[in-house]
Amino acid sequence: MKTFTGILATLTLGALLLTGCVNEEPPYKRTDNGSSIPATTGYLNGPALSLQVIADAQTDIQGDNTEDATQTPPGQLAKTRAEIETDNYRVKIVNTSDQQLHFDDSFKKLADQLAAAPMELPIGNYELKVCSHRDEEIQAAAWDTPVYGATRPFSITKDATTTIEQITCTLQNIKVTVLCSADLAEQLAADATAIVSLGDAVLEFRKEQWDGLQAAFFMPSAAESDLEFVLNGTFVEGGDASFSRTISGVKAGQWRKIELVIAYASEGEIKLDIQVDNFLLDETITINGTEGLTEEALEEEGGGEEPGGEESLTVTMVGHDINEPYSLETNPDGSGKPVLVNIASASGIKTLSVRIESEVLEPLLTGELEPLKTGVDLCTINKQDQLGITLGALLPVGDEIKNRTQVEFEIKSELVTLLLGMGSDNEEVVYKFHLNVSDNAGENVITTLTLIKPAKN
Repeated sequence: MKTFTGILATLTLGALLLTGCVNEEPPYKRTDNGSSIPATTGYLNGPALSLQVIADAQTDIQGDNTEDATQTPPGQLAKTRAEIETDNYRVKIVNTSDQQLHFDDSFKKLADQLAAAPMELPIGNYELKVCSHRDEEIQAAAWDTPVYGATRPFSITKDATTTIEQITCTLQNIKVTVLCSADLAEQLAADATAIVSLGDAVLEFRKEQWDGLQAAFFMPSAAESDLEFVLNGTFVEGGDASFSRTISGVKAGQWRKIELVIAYASEGEIKLDIQVDNFLLDETITINGTEGLTEEALEEEGGGEEPGGEESLTVTMVGHDINEPYSLETNPDGSGKPVLVNIASASGIKTLSVRIESEVLEPLLTGELEPLKTGVDLCTINKQDQLGITLGALLPVGDEIKNRTQVEFEIKSELVTLLLGMGSDNEEVVYKFHLNVSDNAGENVITTLTLIKPAKN
């Protein structure tokens, strides 16, 4: 039976730095004379680091020669990992405590550097930020210019190795298109325009751009923003067609499809309105400014349609079926290989409760770690308090999860190393991570991630 007195003491104190989890130091942690370097640093490892982009087939306008066989037809939700060129994506590694920049170059440079050897970093909490554009290239509003990016938090602990294998980028700005039927467009004068603005950023859709294809991209400055829509124009047969509407609650990563519709028509009088489809949330919002408009009239014009029904909250394990037990693995340096679970919700994650079930871990889940035995909502944890510091060393917590549309729930290398070291060599050990996830749209997914420490033959 292996002895884990050091680990037990560390867990009990709530530090979870796991300095004694790796039996042997890899060569990159030693000086030329074979002695260990001072214990003020750790290592970022990524020998097979990859970067993927979740892009809608219509949104992604970057050129590539790779046919994406999983593209969905126009008008349908496309959560496609498009194979686009990512070598020149910009990467920054920032210490979140002092904001010191430790890396600022292309993704290819980072991948090549980590493939050659782990990167030594001072202990602390970090964010790895990826963006498809340089800061100076990002505009508040532009035509056909999607910006993709991701922020990946990680921690560097004393003499330990943190491994990152995959980073997933999503749309960072808001896509807007305007659509008008040919029959309705013919009733409007040629100089009619649709003006869409987000704060001070303004773009004008000319009438010939109301085809649902011309895309404007707005970069939000807040978690939620308001889009302003203004139609300026007249009817061909006379009369003002102008009106304005506010579209509230727009977020990065959404495609707001604005369709011009007839809200009311009677005895030659026509009143217009817009119907706004949120492509990512898979729901329809009708903004109706005409008093007295009946529910039946809305349904006839398409405003009362039910959502498409496609599941918007998903919990999946990277490279493995989450419903099947997974045997834990090690990296070439002997550290535990992280386990990644992708959680995605277009409406944003509201809660993520975790409960750990394990006979061998139960004696260790005391003090600050006690909530993990009964279940704890990681979204409610403040990373600055003691519980946040304790759990945040091994799991994402607080703002790293809450209201995010895409989260990589990572069981970090340090924790996997610990799990692989529990029990005797000839004993198989089972760990169950019970996950209960809900989003802001009211959806709920309950699943169990079963991890196995295999017995050695």
